[in-house]
Amino acid sequence: MSNKLIVKVDEDLEEIMPRYLEIRHKELGELEEAIKAENFDQIRILGHKLKGTGSSYGFEELTRLGGLIENKACDKIMTEIPECTAKVRSYLENIEIEYVPMD
Repeated sequence: MSNKLIVKVDEDLEEIMPRYLEIRHKELGELEEAIKAENFDQIRILGHKLKGTGSSYGFEELTRLGGLIENKACDKIMTEIPECTAKVRSYLENIEIEYVPMD
């Protein structure tokens, strides 16, 4: 049984998707470091990036989680940020993209 999450993404994004995911993985590491340092400004910025780009690339869950992370960081409340970040990691590690026509 696979834990992969199938996400349907516009086929027009196929060429740029590897770079998008590479950047998200890099920023995930930065987010985890910012959490260790309790750097709320950096956490907020990285959450905002997730929120802002996720749905544009077909990843509604990244947008949802990024919004939660950003809001908690704005309020300087660490509660739930590590859990949301772990969910981002799990999501990124388990997505399987299916490119489909969306026009």
